[in-house]
Amino acid sequence: MKRKLSEIFYSLLGLVIKTRLAFFKIKNSSKPKLFIFTDSRGFNVNKITHKYNAFSWYTKYFVKNYCTDAYVCPERTTTVYDFLEQYHNSKKDYKWVIAHIGVVDFAPRPISQNIQILKSKKDKIIRFFGKETYQKLINFKGYEILYNGEKTASTVPEFMVEKVVEEFNKIENLIYVSCNAVDLNWVGNYKERPKNSTIIIEKTNRLLTSLKTKNLVDMSKLTTNQIHEYTCDNVHLTEKGSSFILQQLKNIIEK
Repeated sequence: MKRKLSEIFYSLLGLVIKTRLAFFKIKNSSKPKLFIFTDSRGFNVNKITHKYNAFSWYTKYFVKNYCTDAYVCPERTTTVYDFLEQYHNSKKDYKWVIAHIGVVDFAPRPISQNIQILKSKKDKIIRFFGKETYQKLINFKGYEILYNGEKTASTVPEFMVEKVVEEFNKIENLIYVSCNAVDLNWVGNYKERPKNSTIIIEKTNRLLTSLKTKNLVDMSKLTTNQIHEYTCDNVHLTEKGSSFILQQLKNIIEK
C-alpha cells in the first residue's frame, strides 16, 4: 500500500513538473535555448517534493529565464551514457549545453550492481562506443577494494575516460559541471562510502585535462571545508552548493 501511494505521489508530481516545464518553455520561446542534463546532484535529495524536480536547485533559474530543455536525473542511475543519448536525440540547436554528470560513472560500487547498471545501458553504450567496448566493460574485473563484501567497479573505469571525453568534445557550447573530491573522513548524512572513492576525483582530473571546452564549473578545486559546506554527503548539493553552481553558470552564460 505504501509503495503504491508513493508511486501515485511521484506520478502526480511528475505531471506537475512536466506541465510547469512546458509553460515556461512556451513563455520563454523567444529567449536563448538551453539544454540541461543532471544526475541526482541536480535536485535537493533531502526533500521528497524535490526528487527529480527541475524546480529544486539551480536549474529552476534557467527554466524560468530561458527556453530550457531540462532533464534532472531522468534515470534511476543517471550516467554519461544517458546524457549522450538524450542530447543526440535532441535538435542540437542550443546556445548552451550544460552537463552535470559523472559521479555515478566514476564512483566505485559493488561489482554485481555495476554489471546490472551496465546491462541496463547496453544499447546506449553500444550505440556510442561499440560492442567491443561494451563487452570490455562487462568483463572488467574490478578493483581489489571491497564494499559490502564484494570487489568494486565503476561504469566508467579508467580506460573509458578518454572515450567519454572524445564524445564530449563533439558537443558545441558544452558547459561541464565536474565532480568534487570525496572526504573519506566525513560521511555527512549518508553512510561510509567505498575506501577507493578517491578514484572519482582522479578520473575527474583526467577528464578535465582532455576536455576541449574551457567553460567549466570546476568542483574538483573545492577545499575540504567547501565540500562539507556545499554538499550534504560528499556528493549531493546543499543550498549553498546549488547557489555556488548557479553563480558560476551565470558567469559563463550571462557574461
